[in-house]
Amino acid sequence: MNIWDEVITNFNKEIEILKQSLAEGNASDYPSYKQMVGMCTGIEWARNSFTDIIKKRTYQDDEEE
Repeated sequence: MNIWDEVITNFNKEIEILKQSLAEGNASDYPSYKQMVGMCTGIEWARNSFTDIIKKRTYQDDEEE
């Protein structure tokens, strides 16, 4: 596993932990719920942006060779 895969795996683990926690009703109130959903959304955004950047960089490197 390379470093990129490890980062994506960690993002995915955090997302699943948050989703599971939400599904189990662990948010004590609405502000807590909103915070957890926001964290999940933020991590998903980071994961997707990171993946896009890596794909673009890899594609650029392939074109230069």
